[in-house]
Amino acid sequence: MPFFFKNQILFLTMLILLYLTFGINGPAKASEGIDHYYIRYDIKSGNNKIIDEHLTMVPANNDFRAEKFSPSLVSNAISADPGDSKQTIDTLAKENALKLVLEKKGLKSVKTHNNETIISYEGMIITPIALSISAYDGARGGYGYTARIQFAPIAFPDQWETLKMKNRIKEIFHDFLLLFK
Repeated sequence: MPFFFKNQILFLTMLILLYLTFGINGPAKASEGIDHYYIRYDIKSGNNKIIDEHLTMVPANNDFRAEKFSPSLVSNAISADPGDSKQTIDTLAKENALKLVLEKKGLKSVKTHNNETIISYEGMIITPIALSISAYDGARGGYGYTARIQFAPIAFPDQWETLKMKNRIKEIFHDFLLLFK
């Protein structure tokens, strides 16, 4: 092997080792907005009645626990008055769409304490949500909607270490390629 080629391999190996040792961060991505969100829907019930429900949505750009994203189409109707603002109707439709997609495709977990049960559905979405709302329907007492959501359920906890390692390797490779741009 030529001396020059050996030096290049040695240099690249040392660079990768330094990168792994000190965790050099890639360039800041200031122009990019948050588009990945972790969502969770909790339903608390007791004595065969729903007591409370919460929909939580937080930014998750660096979360590695999601399985593969796929488009999900959700259609339903929301009850609203014809005088409600478009923003209120959009918000209600998006919340309802997220709850439905979580119930259908999300990772489901159940916790029971005393006579209360909490059912949780978890997943991740990529925004924006494509939402189409139809005109007010007096027979239904609300608005029909269709939402297209890029959704991925959260993987089972026993897969998180593997997903974390794959994500770290992907980041290292991506950052390495940025050195040559």
